This record gives sequence, structure tokens and C-alpha cells, in this order.
Amino acid sequence: MNKKKATTVLGLAGGAFLITFLLFQFGFFKKFEYLVYDQAAKWVRIPKAASDQVAIIMVDEASLQALNATVGRWPWPRALFADFLEFIMMGEPRAVLFDILFTETHFPRDAKGKLNPDDNALVAATAQSGRMTLSMQLIKDTEDEKNKGLMNRPLPRDFLDRYAMKGITGAMPGAGENNNYYIPITELYRVAHNVGVVEFAPDEDGVYRRTRPLREYGGYYFPVLGDAPFLEGKRVVTTGSSLVTEDHTVPLDAEGKYLINVYGKFNTYSISGIFASLQKIRAGEFENLMVDPAEFKDKIVYVGASAVGVEDLKPTAMAPLSPGVFLHASLASNFILNDFLVPPRPGVTVALLLLFSVIGSAGTFYVRFFALKLAIPAAAAAALAGGYYYSFSHNQLIDFIPPFAAIVLSSAGSFAYQVLTEGREKARVRQMFSQYVSPEVLTMMTESPTDLARLGAGTKEDISVLFSDIRGFTTFSDKTSPEQVVAMLNTHFNHMTDAIFRTRGTIDKFIGDAIMAYWGAPVRLPDHAMRAVAAAIDMTKLLTTVNAELAQKGIVMDLHIGIGINSGEAIVGNIGSEKKLNFTVIGDTVNLASRLESLNKNYGAPIIISEFTYRKLDSKMICRTLDRVHVRGKAEPVRIYEAMVYGGDAEKGAAEEQAALTNRAFEAYEKGDYKSALEMYNRVDNATLKELFTSRCKKELGEGNER
Repeated sequence: MNKKKATTVLGLAGGAFLITFLLFQFGFFKKFEYLVYDQAAKWVRIPKAASDQVAIIMVDEASLQALNATVGRWPWPRALFADFLEFIMMGEPRAVLFDILFTETHFPRDAKGKLNPDDNALVAATAQSGRMTLSMQLIKDTEDEKNKGLMNRPLPRDFLDRYAMKGITGAMPGAGENNNYYIPITELYRVAHNVGVVEFAPDEDGVYRRTRPLREYGGYYFPVLGDAPFLEGKRVVTTGSSLVTEDHTVPLDAEGKYLINVYGKFNTYSISGIFASLQKIRAGEFENLMVDPAEFKDKIVYVGASAVGVEDLKPTAMAPLSPGVFLHASLASNFILNDFLVPPRPGVTVALLLLFSVIGSAGTFYVRFFALKLAIPAAAAAALAGGYYYSFSHNQLIDFIPPFAAIVLSSAGSFAYQVLTEGREKARVRQMFSQYVSPEVLTMMTESPTDLARLGAGTKEDISVLFSDIRGFTTFSDKTSPEQVVAMLNTHFNHMTDAIFRTRGTIDKFIGDAIMAYWGAPVRLPDHAMRAVAAAIDMTKLLTTVNAELAQKGIVMDLHIGIGINSGEAIVGNIGSEKKLNFTVIGDTVNLASRLESLNKNYGAPIIISEFTYRKLDSKMICRTLDRVHVRGKAEPVRIYEAMVYGGDAEKGAAEEQAALTNRAFEAYEKGDYKSALEMYNRVDNATLKELFTSRCKKELGEGNER
């Protein structure tokens, strides 16, 4: 992994992490997180049923309409609830909890302050049942003219003695915030079994999702209606993240609240069915009851309202308007089924922020194709969504929006950074190489400019180097005007450049009348040797065109060139001073290519290649052995070849015959069979080569070395 690239990725990931972490800390994501939670709750929890040990008796629209003619509009007389208790106690429930406040008498007291018969009926039924839990409210109120004398009143002593929880240890967030209360009338709370707080506070978006399991007033704690049956008489220990009893551990969030694990299905009854059934029982009819009291045996029975007129409908995660008693029933079912939902833990969220910041940044940075740059963050987001759904299904909630924001921010940031930096880098590469390489190669380079960073600092690459030189240039330039010299060179270089660029070569420099070029850098080319030799053959063929153009310009010159090519490792990089840099290649490979170019006239061969280049050629390139030459810097002589034709050239057949003849002649010469070598060299079509080796052979034969 490139160190600079890795540092950039980590820097971008760190920036995305820091931004999302700060936004998370300041609660910026809360409302978005609520939306995600509500949608997931519908998917995960609507199919879930509350415990069958919990029953809900509803004061619904049908009940209000059915009883309107006999008892009048809501609120109903208390004697009616006494009748309800009579019926429900026939079934011997475990507990009966009213999500209905009895904080005032239904009818005024008499002159002596005694209760009226209607309220007394409920008091008597409550005392007789021994299982009724009443509702109370503890609220944080703002003082005004109406409640001026109600703020911070002490709770009645006998109420505290009867209902305040004992055996609580640990701190509970929210203590001290309540300054007002509403409790049942005195006669009623003195005979009830228990009390539970029914006040819920919505989240910032107005939706009811959570509650504090215990509520405090004046230093005393009371359960909420949902957990009252399960905390009664229990020792309770509160920690920063949970409420612990002998039987249960309730996970809490940072505010000490429990995120109620809601249900989509409840065991509900209409209270009108209760009253209809009670009437039949009182009439001695026990068959075909709408509701059998036995259905409530050992159950926890909540009494609440779903009628709009009762004003206890609340927006919840499951529905825009849901009966408030469903929240209490859900909390009770969480205790019975040990089905507690663990809220997101900040440490996990921070870890996810870090993880997805790195994934988003690295996933965008280390892939080349645009589609993958989109696919990787999308896959990470999909994995996050899948993880969220899975963890929610297993009662472990994680934050979704902060990690999702980390993915988006880190990906978008990395992408923007790449667009900006790669744009500059491409411009720099174009500026650096536009005069050295073909537009095709330049495009390849700018598609991945960061891959070329290695070249700027210098690297070793396997390349083929070409040197070409105009024969007789010095004589020509001495006899010709400067304008014609320049015109001749420009015409020549234009055509030679085309031949080099067509084979993806790089022009290193023009040195007077010479050209230095190479293949295999800056873009690596596995077949660089074939390309270099093919370019050289093309260059020699183009001389006909060059000479024709020169003639049209009035320049009389039969232009010939000599070319030397060598292959091997060379150092590639930007070399020079701070004011002047050249992207070039240096090393023995380059030096040998230059020396081969100077040997052309000795062998009458326009293109001389080294044995190192020859080994990289395929059979389509027709070459013949010229000689073995001693080169400075090489301990062993280097075998050199003449590149003759390539591929389907018309001269291929004749070239193959001459190549085979020359190779056999040189083999005989090397073996000391100078007579055979002489005979064969006399048939070689290269006059210079023929003269060189026939002279050598005759010299050897004249000294009596014939075998």
C-alpha cells in the first residue's frame, strides 16, 4: 500500500469521523434516527404479539355509544367501574391496573366532606378486590395563577408509607425534576393495592417511545403503570445503563429511560362487552357470554381508552394515534417475556462511525472504476441496514443514521478529493509528457496518474531504448543553409515521431540530428522490444516519404539513418535541477543502445539490435546475426543482429533466406570453418558485411588456419 495514499485515506476518514462524531454528540441525527427506528419498528414489531398473560379492557367508541343512553357521556359514574371490578374479580386476575385517573370525585362531597354514594361504590369495590392499581401523575409543571399553591407540595404521609418504593440504590436520572402531582382521592388510595405513574413524555419529535421505569418526587420513587406489578416489593439497583431487580435487568439509555419494545398485537376487550356480560350474569344467564370472566384468570388486566373523546391517544412508533395503555401493556409484556430492547450504546456507535468512515474513504479511493466507487459505499450502507434490522430483530438496537452519514461523508469527501487532486495530477502529467508520448499513451497515463507517481521519484523499469542518427548530416549541414537544415530536420522528425508514437514509444529527446526513444515507460508494455524494432523498421521505410517531401521543398538529400536498439533494465525518472527537469532513462541499457547505433556503418545494417532485444522478439521479426562485439562495461562480447523485416512484408521470403544464409555463415565462422564461411558470406546481399567477413576469413585462411 502506497504510504502517501494510505495517509490520505486515513486523513479523509478521520475528517469524516470527526464531523459525524460531533454531529452525533450534539444530537443532530436524533430526528432522523427516530424516523429510521419507527419504520424498523413497524417491520420488526407489528407481527409480534404481547404476552397472553396481559389483557386490555378498552373504553372504546362502541362502549361510549352503547352506554350513552343509560349512564350519559364520559366520564362515567364511578359506580360503573365498581360494577366492572365486580365482574373482573370473578375471573381472579393477578392484578387490575387502571390507566384512568381518579384524582377527583365524580360527584361533590356532602357538607361534612363525605363521599357521595357513587364514588363510595368504587372505593368499596376497590377495597373488596384487593388487586386494583390506581394511576397517579408526577409532572414538571410551570407555575401560574391556577396552580400557584400546588407546586412542590409534600405527598401525604400515609400515601408515602403505603406506596413509596423501598430498597432502591443507585442514581436515577431525572430525580428532582417533578414539582407537582395528581394522586387518587384519599378514600380510594387508602384501599387500593398499588399505584403507578401514567404520565409519559414524548421524544423531541412528539412521538412516545420511552419512559423512565421509576419516577421520583420529593426523594421518593414510584413505578410507572407498566412495571408496577413487577417492581412491587423488589429491591432495585440502578446503574448508568440498567435497572436491576432480582428477576430482571432493564436496559436504559443515557437519560435513564427505557425504550419500550412495542408490540403490534394485543389481547383486547371492549368494556361494553364486559358490562353486557355482567348484566346476563346478574340475570342468571351464564351461557353465551360475550366475555367470560374466566378469561382473566391470573392475568394482568389493564383498563384504558381508545375512544377519541377520552383523549388518551398518542403518536407512537407503530401508529400516528395509538392508545396510551398499549405502552403500559407493552412494558408489562417486556417484563413477562424478558423481551427488553437494548438501546444503542454510544461506544458501539463511535466504533461504527470509525469503521464506516474508513470503509467509505478507502472504498472510494482504492478502486478505479466509477461504478465501483458507488457500489462499495452502497454495499456498506446495505450491510449497515442489514445489521440494523438483524440487531433490532434480536432486541439489540444500534444507531443507523450516524454510521450512514459517515459512509456518505467519507465517500463523497474522498470522491471530491480525487476529482480535485486527480484533475491537477492529470494536468501535470499532460504537461510533463505531452511532448514525449502519443496522445493514446497520454490518455492511458492520465487515467491512473497516481500509478505514475513512482516514476517521478525514480524507478527501475524493463524497457527497450532506440537511438537513431542521420548518416552524413555533418557534411549536409556544412553545405546547406540553416533554414534548409531546420526544414530537413523538422520533416524528418515529424515522420519519425509518428512511427514511434504509433507503437506507443516515448521520445526522450532530440539530440541534434539524433533521436532517443524508448518503450516500456512511463506505461509498462510487456512487448516493448517488438514495438521498438517494429518502429525502427517503420522509420527506415518512411525515409522514402521523407526524401520525397524534402525534394518538394527543394532540399537535395538522400537521407539515410542508422538505428541501434537495446533492451533491459534502466532507471526511469525526472532528472535535472529544480529549474529544469527531464523525464528520461539512464543506465547501461541506454549506453549500449547508443553504441550499437554507432556500429551501423561498420556492418552496412540500418538497424542493429542487441542479443538482449533479440531474445524478446517473436518469430515474425526476421533478423540475422551480424557479429559479436566487445562493449565497454560488458565482460563478455555481445551478440548483435540486424533487424530486417517484420510480419507480412513483401520482402519476407528473401529476407528469411538471407537471414538463414548469414546465420549459417556466422556459425561456421565462429566454429573456425572459414572456408565454408567464406563461401557463404560471398552470397550475402549486404556488401559491407560480405566484405568484412570475407576479409576476416581470407586472413584466417592465409595464416594457414584452415581445418
